[in-house]
Amino acid sequence: MMPIRKQGIFVQDIGRETLIYSARERVFHVLNATAKFIWELCDGEHSIEDIEQAVRDNFSMTREYDIAEDVQRTLKFFISKGLLEN
Repeated sequence: MMPIRKQGIFVQDIGRETLIYSARERVFHVLNATAKFIWELCDGEHSIEDIEQAVRDNFSMTREYDIAEDVQRTLKFFISKGLLEN
């Protein structure tokens, strides 16, 4: 699976967080730096495994931190909010 963002989603960086707005749903969501990074890789060109590896390569995480679980949880959030294509 190669996640891809839906059209009509507006993104605005505000300090250390990012707001994304779904015009269709008329709702804002606040993303932290890791979620924003994952969001940017939802371009239809990166697999879930690619995204997991990119997070490993770009963020300092403790050994106990489960990157795969975090990526899956973040993608499920995006899907549940209607932000990704099916």
